[in-house]
Amino acid sequence: MDGKWVRNAWYVAGWSHDLAPGRIEARTIIEQPLALYRKGDGTVVVLEDRCCHRFAPLSMGRLEQDDLRCMYHGLKFAPDGRCIEIPGQKLIPQSACVRRYPAEERGGWIWVWMGDAAEADPASIPDSVRLDDPAYCMRSGQMDYAAHYLLIDDNLLDLSHLTFAHEKTLGLDMPQWADERPRIQPLERGLRVQRWLRNQPSRGFMRRWGEVLDLWNSYDFLFPGIFLLRTAFYPIGTADRLNRKEPDEAPLFLRYDDQAVTPVGDRMARYFYAAGARSADIDAERVGRLFAIVEAAFGEDKAIIEAQQKLIDLDPSRRMLPTSLDAGPTQFRKLVQVLLDRDGQPGPMADRQVKAS
Repeated sequence: MDGKWVRNAWYVAGWSHDLAPGRIEARTIIEQPLALYRKGDGTVVVLEDRCCHRFAPLSMGRLEQDDLRCMYHGLKFAPDGRCIEIPGQKLIPQSACVRRYPAEERGGWIWVWMGDAAEADPASIPDSVRLDDPAYCMRSGQMDYAAHYLLIDDNLLDLSHLTFAHEKTLGLDMPQWADERPRIQPLERGLRVQRWLRNQPSRGFMRRWGEVLDLWNSYDFLFPGIFLLRTAFYPIGTADRLNRKEPDEAPLFLRYDDQAVTPVGDRMARYFYAAGARSADIDAERVGRLFAIVEAAFGEDKAIIEAQQKLIDLDPSRRMLPTSLDAGPTQFRKLVQVLLDRDGQPGPMADRQVKAS
């Protein structure tokens, strides 16, 4: 899939708190350069980061109220991308413009629609925890990968690697991650993955509920790599009492993990992540300790995936050996191919292909 991109989709360009008023931020998504800034009312504007005159980066320009001026030869652009001023020239041709991309802020992220603006539907943006919501205590971060974004997606779709790649962090004393096969359900633009892990060691403040607990793990994984994970802890024996079905009762503790993988180029991706819980259930100090473990684990993932990419590039034609652990990554890659074939529209065909795998 190198060099092929699904354009009709929402991509995370960055955290809302990283786009300060009065600043222009440069971003790249699916090899397209973008310039992001805020208007006076706080609305996010995303323009092509390429002046139509001599192709200088607009992200190196300056803001003048809600407009952006290129600081190479002085062309000024309105938030809709129209050039409204050319120094020394009264006539402004209609072709003097740059592309504006639809943008939305949701759940602490800035989302950009990279395809046909007429197809952009904000209602299709998945819900995540808003970082400034006082009901939640969350920490956030990001890191860049020198790897194809689908390798990161593979990693998130197969959490069996926690037992081995994270044996001293997220997977400490948890061999069941590798032993328990999850239930996988198709979604319109992704998959829902769920599993029970019984008799899991309790750590830290959760020991108040016992030395071992049952853990219900459920996440939606949506294109291009939106990972919305909810991990609920229950008294021991809950999984068996519910016949290992999805629980409909309140847990002892509910953890939230929201992550997003954004392809930058063929061998570059940016990974956004947040972790925490409801403010009533955890304090800032405990979230800080939890987040430190999360970041350590993500550093372990990054090391393995970047090394994996280097080996793939040595012999791109070599095929991987599939196992039963690969159900999630295999189904998701089929969905990605359908999105590529259908210009970002999954439709019933995507569901049929996923269900048949």
